Formats: sequence, C-alpha cells, structure tokens
Amino acid sequence: MRKHISLISVALLLTGWSATAGIPRTAAQQAIAKIRSQEPLRNSLVGVFALRADGDTVAALDIRERLVPASNVKLLTTGLALNTLGADFRFETRLGYSGTLEDGTLRGDLYILGGGDPTTGSRSDCATPVNDNFAAWAALLREAGIERIEGRVLGDPRYFNDPMSQNLGWTFDDLGTNYGAGPQGLNFFENAQNFYVTPGPVVGSVPYVRPRYPDTPWMQYAVHATTGPARSTNTIYYVNTPFGPYGEVAGSFPADRKGYTLECSNAFGAYTCAYYFYTFLRNRGIEVGEGFGDVTVQGQIRTELGFSPDGGRAAAWKDLTILGGTRSPQLSEIVRDTNCESDNFYAETLLRTLARSRGLSSGQDDCQKTAETLLRALGLRTDNACQQFDGSGLSRKNYISPEFFVRFLRKMTTLPVWDAYFASLPVPGGKGTLEFLFPDAAQEFKDRIHVKSGSMNGVRCYSGYILSGDGDPQHTIIFSLMINNCTASSWLITPPILGIIEALAAENQ
Repeated sequence: MRKHISLISVALLLTGWSATAGIPRTAAQQAIAKIRSQEPLRNSLVGVFALRADGDTVAALDIRERLVPASNVKLLTTGLALNTLGADFRFETRLGYSGTLEDGTLRGDLYILGGGDPTTGSRSDCATPVNDNFAAWAALLREAGIERIEGRVLGDPRYFNDPMSQNLGWTFDDLGTNYGAGPQGLNFFENAQNFYVTPGPVVGSVPYVRPRYPDTPWMQYAVHATTGPARSTNTIYYVNTPFGPYGEVAGSFPADRKGYTLECSNAFGAYTCAYYFYTFLRNRGIEVGEGFGDVTVQGQIRTELGFSPDGGRAAAWKDLTILGGTRSPQLSEIVRDTNCESDNFYAETLLRTLARSRGLSSGQDDCQKTAETLLRALGLRTDNACQQFDGSGLSRKNYISPEFFVRFLRKMTTLPVWDAYFASLPVPGGKGTLEFLFPDAAQEFKDRIHVKSGSMNGVRCYSGYILSGDGDPQHTIIFSLMINNCTASSWLITPPILGIIEALAAENQ
C-alpha cells in the first residue's frame, strides 16, 4: 500500500499539482467552516489543508497562514534525518586514552568521546540499558590490558562544537525543564535531573525537594519555594545554568498534593556520564587515581565545575589511542521514539547531527541553514512558508504553513525511507502522545490515523496521514491542522479538534 502511495505522489509531483486549487465543496470543508466559526476557535488562528493521495483537495482553510507549529516541527527534523543519514545510521561513542600503557597501568587520562548519541543512559524504549553500555566500555579496557588508570575519566562532548546546548529561541521558563534540556556531544539520561517534591508541614513552609536521579553530588540546590494552600495551583519550577553547579527551585506546591517527580534539566551531561562510568569502574575493581571530569568545547579539562576550567588542556582527538566504541540503536528506532514520545532532546540532537554531517558546526545558525538547504534539496521552497528555528518545535520563532507541511508529508511518501518514517508516527490509543486521543472510537478508526501532535500554550497542531477505510491508497488523506492563539482549556479545545479530524476521516471511510 505504501509503495502505491509513493508512486501516486511521484506522478503528482511530476504533473506540477498546485495547492492553489479552489475551496473544495466537501462535507469536511463545510464541517470545518462551522467548527471554525464557533467557540473556542472563533477568535483563534486556524489553518487546515488536506488532500487525497490522488490530488483531490478535501479541505482548505488559510492554508498559507504561517503559524507556530510546536512539535509538528519534529515531522521535518525526523524526515530530513532519515533521508540524509539513512534509516540504519547509528551514533558512535568511542573510548580513547592519552599517555602510555605500562604493565596494566594507564599513565594518562581515559576519554569518553561522544559522537552525539542521545540514547546514552536514556529511559527511551530504544535505548540500551546504561549498565550494558558501561560493561561494553569496561570490556574495551580489559581487552587493552588496562587494570588501573593513574589519571582521570573524562567525558568529552567536543563532537558538538557549540558551547550552547540549548537553543537561544527557547523561553527562559522552559530552560529548567527536562524538555528544555539541550544535547551535548556526550549525554547522559537525556541531560535530565529528577527531583522528588512533597509539601512542607504547614502552609507557607518550604516544601521538601530531594534530588533523585541522576546523582549529582557536585550540585548545590537552593529551595525558595513555598507550600501553598490546599487545592492551589502547582507552580513549582527549577532554574539552573551551564556556567556553574547551582540550581534553584521556586514557586508554590499545594499542601494537599501527594509527592511527585519534578523533571528538570541537567546542564552537565558529559560530566555526569564521566562520573557514573568512573563509579562503575571503581565498583568493579578498576582504580582511577585522579577521579573524573569533562572537557569543554574549547578543549579545557574541568574536574571541579565552576566558572573556569581547572584541569589543563585536553588532548586532541587525533592524538589519542582509540580503544574502540559502542553504537546507538538504528536511527529508525530513534526517530520512532522521537515522534511517538515527542522527544525534544532526540529531535534537537538530530538537527545538530545533520549540520555536523555537512561539515558545519552544531551552532544554531548552521543548524538553521542546514534545515533550509535540505528542504530545498527535496524541491520544497521555504520562502514565505517555512521558518524552522530549532529541531523540536519548542521555539516560538518557528513559523510554518499547513500547506508546507502537506507538501513535505507528500514528498516523504516518495522517498526510500518512507516506510521507516510512516512507522514512526503515533496512532490514537497507542503508546506515546496520542494514547488518549479518540478514547471512544473503534480500533479500526484509530488504526487509520497516523499523525504527529504539537502543543504549547495557545498552540495545538496535528499533521499526518489518514489511511483509507476502503483500502484504496489513492484515497489516503494527507493533512495539517494548525491552531494558534487559542488559550481555552484542553477540555474545551479537544472536541473541535477531534471533530475536524473526524470530518476529514469521513471523506475516505
């Protein structure tokens, strides 16, 4: 079926089909117009574009309106990554050492050379358990005859050569969250930090905030939060910085709320990885004389986190003796988890890796240039239609039209990586962000919906494919629904969204 869709799409592209077709006279168009005219969407920005694989327009409403897409950006990032790097691409993490090896003793430092792998220590379904990774690294030491390390275990993230792991377009209140953690060349636990929060003994007292995982003994935490009245809003949040080992917890936590896990960002992913591997080695009888540390992108060693490096100059990669390495899961698996779980960390890593694969830096400007270049290489003009500012959609500087999303999604059906891309999209009721979408619908209906969601304050977007109920691949609907400036509660906005998707699905049932 998917191959048929690809052939049809190629034919449409060759015939120069245009999205400027007139407004369709379909039941879906009428239903969408009615839903659009009512609350809560009446005063919002709404763009809808849908067409069948055979080229017939199903619905069109402000299709060229450039809107904030939220996590729908991941559709672009994952598609470009698959097409450029290949579905079987794997990230590689290597071990190397400086100095000399004499009688089982390494008289130098051991380097963990990150290659951008976002899955190291991750909770993602596709990730290798962290102790399995560490055991493989330790095996490399044994094979080389290393029984003792005089120097340090150093986490080296220099593969990504930009000092800023987070995007400058993200808002300040996102930076302390786990979904606002930025990738480094070497990562650990998706560079996240979990705390367990429980209310204080009385209203107005300080709540109990305890670090859970990972263990970060170098960090200093200040808690300026308060315990709020019963049934008050939980506004607790975390602020940290990559410039020093200091974090603050503030806001209010309800007195009657049970304890919960506050998921935050960790600015020292490479340092944390080195610490955990250092501990792993010591627990297995391999002495490490001078502890652990990391390397800055400028090539300075840090053994104590602070405002300036303290451990001297790191060795250049070309001067290290390489012991070997481990590889990540295949990119197709990483992309699946990226789209199903809407994983910002994975998506940002993919965009940085695309830039590095083209010989550019992992900096924000080069990432933006890379995305635009790769889109244009697919024949997709971005002028006045697509401004991609990051890889995940967390930035509000992303502006993309529904028409561009449909063009991109249609293009993906023509590429060799189409099967892997299609398989990465979540379905209602399945694992991931659509688990609770269409809770009362028949499974047969749910299985037809393959769509990526995107949401942030005032933004709700859904783009993807609706398979035909009659099995005819020509009737597959490719669509993008984008809503901006709608601050209604979720329970108010969800019904009209479901209504729009149902109206589109009725056109090919």
